[in-house]
Amino acid sequence: MQNSNPLAKYFRQPAIYIRLPSDGRHYPANSLEMPENGELPVYPMTAMDEISYRTSDALFNGSAVIEVIKSCVPNIIDPWQMPSSDLDSVLIGIRIASYGHELELENKCPSCGEENTFVVDLRTIAEQLDMPDYGQKLDVADLEIHFKPISYKQMNQNTLSRFEDQKMIEMIPTMDTTDEEKLKLINASFAKLGKLGVETVAQGIDFIVINNETVSDRNHILQFIQEIDRKMFDTISKHLTNLRKVSDIQPMKVQCHNCEHAYDMPFTLDVSNFFA
Repeated sequence: MQNSNPLAKYFRQPAIYIRLPSDGRHYPANSLEMPENGELPVYPMTAMDEISYRTSDALFNGSAVIEVIKSCVPNIIDPWQMPSSDLDSVLIGIRIASYGHELELENKCPSCGEENTFVVDLRTIAEQLDMPDYGQKLDVADLEIHFKPISYKQMNQNTLSRFEDQKMIEMIPTMDTTDEEKLKLINASFAKLGKLGVETVAQGIDFIVINNETVSDRNHILQFIQEIDRKMFDTISKHLTNLRKVSDIQPMKVQCHNCEHAYDMPFTLDVSNFFA
């Protein structure tokens, strides 16, 4: 039998408790252990967590984010399966548990160009986070379309694919090749971006009901999105966009320290520097 560590009382303890915007909905089985009171304990980051977060490759492909969530919010057993709408709440919770609730942000005044430093209370940001009502079905023609949030894994894969295609488009003009070949490469990259946009819409559909029959096969739903006309596609895409806007962090109202100009400052949670 292994002896207990006499230093165990110095191990980190939960610093705060958070409620997920999803309240634990949309998690596959065995990917979340939800406490009875619905509040997840959040532990401060360890030194190893901080080291992993500074590894650029791991941060880029999402594995660093996953490992930090596993370490700091162990009730989320498989963070890859976490609804993307829970991500901001979880990361803000880890930031507060590790460094406190204040965050300094720099922003340039759009009126006078002065660089301003503002202190943001992350608790206020966390309180405004909400979960879209994915119970809102969409009736189109004789179809009843039901939606779901995409997982963090899907979101991360989509972001990586979009980044790679956009990077390729930027690189093509400097390539040592003919204009005709460059045009082919540009068209191919834009086609991939378009295909990704279609696939992202399909990912947001949970199932479709037609004539009392439920269609949930992922390949059938993807083919449906690929083959419908532009008008129906736009209707579905717009509905999804409006749903996801609910979980967006709203801009902050600030005032320039120099000219006193009041303006809205966007708050974007960039995982690459949020814990820097």
